[in-house]
Amino acid sequence: MNSDIYNKIIEDHKELSSLPQTLSEVIRVVRDEQASAQQLADVIMKDPGLTAKILQIVNSPIYGAGREITTVSQAVMTMGFRAVSALALSTSIYHMTGDWELTIDRTIFWRHSLEVAIGARMIAQEIGYPSPEEAFIAGLLHDIGILVLEKSFPEKFDRIWKLTSSGEKLHELEDQTWGTNHARIGQFLLEQWHLPTVLSDAVGHHHLDFVPSSDEPELRLTRIIVLSDMISIFSITKGPADLACDRDHRESLCTSLELEAASLKSIQEKLLAQTVEEARFLEIDIGSPQEILIEANRMIYEQYATVENLLREKQELQQEVSRTKMEKAALETLKTISATFNHYINNAAATILGRAQLVQVGLKNNEITDKNGSVALAMDVIIRGVDTIGTVMDELKNLSDFKTTVYHDDTYIIDIENKIKKQLENLRESTVPVP
Repeated sequence: MNSDIYNKIIEDHKELSSLPQTLSEVIRVVRDEQASAQQLADVIMKDPGLTAKILQIVNSPIYGAGREITTVSQAVMTMGFRAVSALALSTSIYHMTGDWELTIDRTIFWRHSLEVAIGARMIAQEIGYPSPEEAFIAGLLHDIGILVLEKSFPEKFDRIWKLTSSGEKLHELEDQTWGTNHARIGQFLLEQWHLPTVLSDAVGHHHLDFVPSSDEPELRLTRIIVLSDMISIFSITKGPADLACDRDHRESLCTSLELEAASLKSIQEKLLAQTVEEARFLEIDIGSPQEILIEANRMIYEQYATVENLLREKQELQQEVSRTKMEKAALETLKTISATFNHYINNAAATILGRAQLVQVGLKNNEITDKNGSVALAMDVIIRGVDTIGTVMDELKNLSDFKTTVYHDDTYIIDIENKIKKQLENLRESTVPVP
């Protein structure tokens, strides 16, 4: 690890060496087990902007207090110390980095960061983690080192950033360039800010690999962040993922965290709508509902293009495997392909459901108009998509139920393949970009 990198960051950017005074006091009071709600309120009221933000959030549907909260001390008691500190920290860091001149699209950056933060909090709540707000903070700041590295080394960072679109992993390119990466830079910053070690460790370790036997309690928050990062719909980089590896990694994390697959799926289905809703109240710019809808639409195209590539590779593989080996190899080959298909289809389903929720949120808040019928068309696409996914999943189940002897009949395999292709083509034709 090159310590000169850390020295340069602090030397060039003195503002990063410590948090703003009010925020530092908030964190100090929150960590004091003897502190009262009034003590925390007194600190918060030194910052009019933070005071207004907390009163706005506590009176929003997110908390649903059921009565109007008019004082900061009431807000602290309603939200809790940790939730208040999470809000103060997220607001402060968002505005601190807002003045930086960067080429990274900050809307996309904070869309991903907030999504990971909310996903981490939902996972933490589901598994009974004692402080879900810790998970929120760690999720929100897990990639903060990316902004810092670009701000400190703009030319070098721009070169490696472009390489990520071809599939290179950003943190590995950073290690090759600087001997460290954005995760450890983020950890370093949180340590400078005197945040709890569990938070800085989770940020610093979020690119580690975990196996089911990795049950160290001190790494539990790290696993939550890693898993939330993996289920995030919107990523920062555009490169293709190693989905077979990701699937195994995700399953091992769920096993380690004792999180049921059905629970994770439920979190994925709610995540996008929750992110849009909280971004609005936190006043974090993650893009308009229309922009997010178009991005989700683009991702669906990519999902189905990948599925079609898998179908083509499967057909080529069948041609390469000799008749004498078909009976032995076909069952295992198609089981692997079926598992991979399930991964893609589940991702596509989560995206489509997210779109439906997004449209509902937009209509509910009068943020989307339907003068030319585009919203109605989008809803029709979603309905068709969900129906198609159900059909494809049924066909995949048929594949997994095959007996080995059936593979001697090539026409049976091709028939199922054609059914799936037809469903995908119908969905692709009905999925049109939203104006």
